Amino acid sequence: MTLSYISIILSLVIFVAPVLADISSTFILPSGVEVKIIEATFQKSQFKVEGCTDKDSVCRINGNLPAGIAFGLPKTYVKDITVSFQGRSYSLNVSDMYNAWGSRTYEGQGKIRYFGGKCFDNKNCQFRGLFSDAAGTFVAEWRVVNELPVRSVLTDSNDIVNLFMKNIDPPEFE
Repeated sequence: MTLSYISIILSLVIFVAPVLADISSTFILPSGVEVKIIEATFQKSQFKVEGCTDKDSVCRINGNLPAGIAFGLPKTYVKDITVSFQGRSYSLNVSDMYNAWGSRTYEGQGKIRYFGGKCFDNKNCQFRGLFSDAAGTFVAEWRVVNELPVRSVLTDSNDIVNLFMKNIDPPEFE
C-alpha cells in the first residue's frame, strides 16, 4: 500500500507541478530596458472571488474589477513585472491583471509591439503594455518618477486599447 501512495505522489509531482509552474518571459526593449514578466496559474483559493461565472457578468477578484477576463474565471494572473535599467530595477504594479501574457515576446507578427517604453535615466521611466489572451484585451501604463513606480492606466476601453496599439512607446516626459 505504501508503494501505491508513493506512485500517486510522484505522478502528481511529475504531471501537476509543470501546470502550476510560473511562466516567465524576459526581453530587452529597443531602448535597452530589460523587462521580466512572471505569470502564474490562477488558483481560486488564493483570491477572494465574487461572481466570475459564465452566467454572471459581474466579476470581482479581491474586491476589484479584473482586467483581462471576458467571462468566467481567469486561467492566469500576472505575478510580477520588473523593469531594469543601468543597475536599477523596479517592480511595477500588476494587481488586477489576468490572462495577460503567456509565453509571447514583446513583439508579435506584423510588427505589433506588446510592450514598449524607456528610461530617461536610471530614476525616471515610462512603459506601456498591451495584454490579452485573445478574449479580454486590456492595456496598462506605468511611470517611474524619482524611483517611485506608479501605474497610471489599467483599462479595457476599446478607445484606449486602440490608441496604445498605435503608440506602444509612450511620449517623452514633458
